[in-house]
Amino acid sequence: MTEPGKPRDTAPSDLDAPPKLKLAILTCMDARINLWDLFHLGLGDAHVIRNAGAIATPDVIRSLAASQRLLETEEIVVIQHTDCGIHRIAPTEFAKQVGEETGTVPDWTVPATADPYTTLALTLELLRAAPELKHRDKISGWVLDVESGELLAEGS
Repeated sequence: MTEPGKPRDTAPSDLDAPPKLKLAILTCMDARINLWDLFHLGLGDAHVIRNAGAIATPDVIRSLAASQRLLETEEIVVIQHTDCGIHRIAPTEFAKQVGEETGTVPDWTVPATADPYTTLALTLELLRAAPELKHRDKISGWVLDVESGELLAEGS
C-alpha cells in the first residue's frame, strides 16, 4: 500500500474500472487487516468490500452483484478473522443496546456467531444461495489469525 503523500507507480485514472484479477474480497472493517500485503495486491487488482464482521448483508450482496454484473468480477473471497468485535456480542443484543441508547431498535439480524469459522460458513452459505450473484461457483473463505498474520483455514 502506498504511504500517504507518496506518489503511486500508477495513477488511478490510468486504470480500467474492472479489477485486473476479476476478484472481489469481502472482509471485516478491522484496521489490522492488510489485504494488500496479505494477497500482494496492487491498485486496481480487486474490489474490496468491508463491513463489521465480513457479513453478507443485503448491501454486500448488492455490491457484489454490481461488481460481477457491471465490472466483470468472477470470484469472491471472504476473510473472517480472529479477535473480531462482532463475535463478542450477539447481533440482537447489540441492536438492543443501540435501541436503549437511541430509542430506536435497529433490525440487525445478521448471521454472526461467537466463532469466526461458524460465521464464515454462514456467510459463504448466504453468498452461494444469493440469486443476485452471477458467479456463485468461485466463492471461498478464510480465517485470518490477526496475531500471526496467517490464513488459518479455508472455508468451502
